[in-house]
Amino acid sequence: MRKATNKNNINFDKYQHLPIKVEKVEDTQFGGEHPNGYNPGFKIDGCAVNLYLSNHHCCLFVDYGDRWFHTSEVQKQEEFEGYDLLHTLNSVYKVTPIFIAIPGVQEKYSLTLEKDGGE
Repeated sequence: MRKATNKNNINFDKYQHLPIKVEKVEDTQFGGEHPNGYNPGFKIDGCAVNLYLSNHHCCLFVDYGDRWFHTSEVQKQEEFEGYDLLHTLNSVYKVTPIFIAIPGVQEKYSLTLEKDGGE
């Protein structure tokens, strides 16, 4: 994994090459009345990160279909199992990778798979 290449050392590279879900979980500036309507509960499923713009501006820039969205400047990235929280100047966003199961592979390598008999 490449080193972060932006001023706040945010690792946007980890979201490259897979679809993500972005959900606004907290508004820290506008009292739930964001001027563009991006209030808590706003979400985008299946978007792709524009790595160049994200690193250049230190904001999360995503493309989804023929539209795009970006956050204000990301100040801090908290990593949790299965998702990250991005703390911006105005909000907190939950970023969750969307993994696509490949039949036969997921079952073979699952850590929670129960097997009958001994293999």
